[in-house]
Amino acid sequence: MRNGLPGRSDQGIETGLPLHERQAPDNQLDNDNLRPRIPTPLPQELLFLLLCYSHGRYATRLVQIDLVTLQAKSDRALFKILRDTYHSMRGTHLSYFSLRALRRIKFVYFEMYGSELVDVRKPEDDIPPPENKDYRYQPAPPETIPPVGVRHMMHLFEHPDHAQAEPVCLERFPKRLKEKLKCNRGVAPGWGLEFVEDWDAKKIWAVLFVFFGLGSFLIGVLWAVYGHSIQDAFAIASYMVVFATVTIGTMQAFLVM
Repeated sequence: MRNGLPGRSDQGIETGLPLHERQAPDNQLDNDNLRPRIPTPLPQELLFLLLCYSHGRYATRLVQIDLVTLQAKSDRALFKILRDTYHSMRGTHLSYFSLRALRRIKFVYFEMYGSELVDVRKPEDDIPPPENKDYRYQPAPPETIPPVGVRHMMHLFEHPDHAQAEPVCLERFPKRLKEKLKCNRGVAPGWGLEFVEDWDAKKIWAVLFVFFGLGSFLIGVLWAVYGHSIQDAFAIASYMVVFATVTIGTMQAFLVM
């Protein structure tokens, strides 16, 4: 009878225990496996944004921003980083006394030398070709050149809080992958952004109005009121205008060297 019953095992009858009590299920875990497993995080891919800026009268230098370390995950964070980087490069004192200001941010192709100086070879907007595996941007190829308009970039630079909390512009910027740009021999080609400065008309006219206009006029009036001739008063005022002009021009000449 035992041999004739289907699904019966001799071993199960001999031991006298049901099969479900003697055989552990496949999904039973030991004590070590009961501990929760912490998933190993995948390493983040390094991304660098390359920025060219004027240094002195003729030199151009390069700063490479680590977007992963600075957690630039949105346009808002990106333009705050760009703004802070620009002010840190110019310095606090130079920002107050300089009559130059940022006028444009453009996409450039450049060559980097071993001295870490760069030579901007294509000053007009240029981005790496889509087949270049060292850089990434979307869409590739871009629909328009430049990928982001100049006026829009400058507005977001001046007002980072107006930027989106999504990486819209960030995706369109060419970013170098894996490692920073290095030059071991000859020159190393690269793509990135360039800060372009020019004379700040608003600040220039403000200085002219305060020092040359109001200042000389006030001195001329005071000199005439206190018993001196009007001719002598405004002769001194004219001298102050000329002296102030020469002083500001000399300061600017030394500041850009």
